[in-house]
Amino acid sequence: MAELRTDSEILAGQYDAALLDLDGVVYVGQQSVPGVIDALNLAHDKFGIALTCVTNNAARSSVSVAEHLQELGLAVDEADVVTSAQAGAAELARLLPAGSSVFVLGSRDLMTEVELAGMRPSQEFHLDYDAIIQGYWPDMPWRMLGQAAGILGADNIWVATNMDLTIPTQWGTSPGNGTMVNALTTATGRKPHAVAGKPEAPLMLASIERTGASRPIVIGDRLDTDILGANRIGIDSLLVFSGVTSVGELIEATSEYRPTYVSWSAAGILDAQTGVTLGDEAVRAGSWQVFDGELSGSGDSLDAIRAVAVAAWNDYCTPAQGIIALESIGLDVKNPPVSHR
Repeated sequence: MAELRTDSEILAGQYDAALLDLDGVVYVGQQSVPGVIDALNLAHDKFGIALTCVTNNAARSSVSVAEHLQELGLAVDEADVVTSAQAGAAELARLLPAGSSVFVLGSRDLMTEVELAGMRPSQEFHLDYDAIIQGYWPDMPWRMLGQAAGILGADNIWVATNMDLTIPTQWGTSPGNGTMVNALTTATGRKPHAVAGKPEAPLMLASIERTGASRPIVIGDRLDTDILGANRIGIDSLLVFSGVTSVGELIEATSEYRPTYVSWSAAGILDAQTGVTLGDEAVRAGSWQVFDGELSGSGDSLDAIRAVAVAAWNDYCTPAQGIIALESIGLDVKNPPVSHR
């Protein structure tokens, strides 16, 4: 992938499926990101791009996720939703014989997915278990985490639905499933045998298979899951700033975490993208340029971000110089630019 250096016509016309992360991309908490729902529906209706919802959040079933999206106005149904709960249950089925007993450190909906995969899920502490599956569940009793530590023995298979350290909520950034997985690792000295969610391949590949897409694009707000996952399987990505990633984190990103495109929100699927050009001495995007560590120009501040990011990645300036340059034009590089959501 050419990192931020590719000129593009309207993105929705260049790809046949948008693999949409949900938390921080389509919604934050229960509320949609402003402008995104209408833009995605228009992208589907006008350009025919499939909308496939790919979430690391294992707390809800694909049915309940689809119902929430429909309430927000997004034209999708259950078949358009792929969850890490489904991918995690599939990993259990790959690792264990049918009928194995599984302790579910997660929601009732995660239990249902485990049962659909042919396993025997439970949350009773006194039983003997072949495996544990762990997924994000905001209502998880702390005592259950301790029970899971007691259950994990040398012979138990342990599957994590995902390793997101944080999740955006209506209260701000909250601990994600990866934080709880790490807590269990600290208590037991063990690590999961398998991780199903992004950036690992199972969830990404299941999503592409679901759509039959030949040219998909990942749209996400996280460098360490969405963008890294896309890069690992060799597909393009659009990073949006409506969730957890800041401009500063983009500037400092190493090669495996760099997106193909950037936008304020997923509504950018309806935009053309400005490619960044490298000259002998300067880096340019739109009307902006980076020369000798200094940023000059005017116009779309996304072009300024693109120019500075590529300049930092290609040693035309240091990341610190790039961040100072963007701050000089009034951008808050330390926090997601919520004013643009």
